[in-house]
Amino acid sequence: MVEIILSEHQSACLKAAGPKGSIERAALDAGDYFAGSEITSEPVAVTFSCTPELAQRLLDIARTSCPDVVTGRATRRDVRH
Repeated sequence: MVEIILSEHQSACLKAAGPKGSIERAALDAGDYFAGSEITSEPVAVTFSCTPELAQRLLDIARTSCPDVVTGRATRRDVRH
């Protein structure tokens, strides 16, 4: 599993681009909001865990539909349970 941390703007852009009812949209909807000023320049950030394959699909969506998400700073960490 990987943990993805997005700014609120990045998350909103990906949600708008992801089809309703898709696995990608469900992962984004399940994200936890927190004060993100320590990690992002925005005051709110979103974090969620997903498989590396799903993370790649989200990146592919971002590259096509939300180029500002890709050029912005998103954080990905491998999570070991």
